[in-house]
Amino acid sequence: METLPVELREKSKTGQAYIEIRRKILLGEYQPDQIILPREIELTYHVSNTGAQTILGRLAIEGLVKVLPIKKKTRATSAALGEYRIADPYMRHRMLTTRHGDFVGDVGKGGHPAYKETLLLKIEYADPEVARLLDIEVGEKVIFHRNLQRRDKETIVCINDQYLPFWFVEMMPELEKPDSDVYALLCKLGKQPYWCTETVDVVPANTVERALFGLSFDDPTSMFKIIRRSFDKEGHPLEVQFLTDRGDIYRLHYSFYLYASDIPEALRDK
Repeated sequence: METLPVELREKSKTGQAYIEIRRKILLGEYQPDQIILPREIELTYHVSNTGAQTILGRLAIEGLVKVLPIKKKTRATSAALGEYRIADPYMRHRMLTTRHGDFVGDVGKGGHPAYKETLLLKIEYADPEVARLLDIEVGEKVIFHRNLQRRDKETIVCINDQYLPFWFVEMMPELEKPDSDVYALLCKLGKQPYWCTETVDVVPANTVERALFGLSFDDPTSMFKIIRRSFDKEGHPLEVQFLTDRGDIYRLHYSFYLYASDIPEALRDK
């Protein structure tokens, strides 16, 4: 609460209003999900509309305010482009994923009614990147499954573009089920998923992702971009997923060997 950037230790009305609202949020004087209107800030702290928007933008970047699309216009929000609500500032209240197993089994263990929604399921031809990740030839047939991973009916937490080798084709109908588990399906085909690697980047949401997630265009929420690959014990790739996870909802928990010498030799440098 006391570690403000130098440029915010200012005497202007906007700066002082920002500091005061920030303090109230951190002390719990505002409740999570409570609506905060720019007009209220203008009247309470005697700042301009631009000043109020600047304050809310700063708070959103810090993760203390959520910027949501307005679902229903009211007189107080008639000219607004987004709705501002107090965020839960405690990261430990976020949805924790252990990264063990498929989404439904993993997240469902935390008491969330997790399920998937298939957007696209088809046969494609592997481009150079997918071919490299699956260790197949460019142009070979692959199964492409685009799905949304939902914590509940209102909340999409992940967009998943998944690619599987063509030998998975007989299991395609099973992928469309909302509780599908790709690793269980691999086992049915005699494949034994054993090892998983993930590469994570943090990036802003693009326009398409904002539309799918239902985010406001000025929501500063970052995304986890994850390339997830699974292998059998011999180090052969079984599938690859390109995941876009909401950074304001997920907490990612990993466990791994500290030394490369402890990793099975077939899976080193995968």
